[in-house]
Amino acid sequence: MRSISTFCRDARLRRHLFACIAMLAFAAGPPARAEITEKGLFGLLEISSDDLSALPMWRSVMDSFPALADAARECDQHIEKCDTQQMTLWRTKIAELKHAEKRIQIMEINRFLNDWKHLPEADDEQSRWITPLEFVSNGGTARDFAVMKYVSLTELGFDPASMRIVIVNDVLRNRNHAVLSIRYRGTQYILDSLNNTLLEERLVTYYLPLYSVNNTTRWAHIPQDFMSADEVASESEEND
Repeated sequence: MRSISTFCRDARLRRHLFACIAMLAFAAGPPARAEITEKGLFGLLEISSDDLSALPMWRSVMDSFPALADAARECDQHIEKCDTQQMTLWRTKIAELKHAEKRIQIMEINRFLNDWKHLPEADDEQSRWITPLEFVSNGGTARDFAVMKYVSLTELGFDPASMRIVIVNDVLRNRNHAVLSIRYRGTQYILDSLNNTLLEERLVTYYLPLYSVNNTTRWAHIPQDFMSADEVASESEEND
């Protein structure tokens, strides 16, 4: 069987090249307790692992969550201690939504945060992930919007296991992007910083997921025919 790096060099189809990016995240060493799901997000095959060491910047962001919680608590208890106007607005929105219906919470968090400052997307996917506390003060890129929605919905009682920050390739704009995926009542939804509508994942055909992550797991997303082509090549080489 050919190595992943060899297959990446030989692949001609664009989706295969993006699949290589995801696969190489798992190529550095054997992941701890990896699992393969044939039909994952966006209908793609996905490989999951509970080893988050390959994503140190995401781990750094998670390490910052207690600082955000402390700042939010101070703001809730003493409005004069809210660091910024944006912090005050965020805490007001969270309080407003505490007893709302869950679907309304999802829709309103998406709409509310999409009005915040959008920073230019970085060309380098390895650029630093900013913390939610930084986002509250300065806004951020699509990835930071997805993280802030993840944090906000977690505070409103959603199970983090039902959500993922998904790094995608936007095939219409030919650039990387990020969204939040959430499963609610058996349906997968996409929260996008470019769209205030709550989108059913099955209707979103212009994003190709590269990898996704939450607080316990990371996933690589692979087109089904990527694996099929690899298996065919492997059989051909064995018959030579």
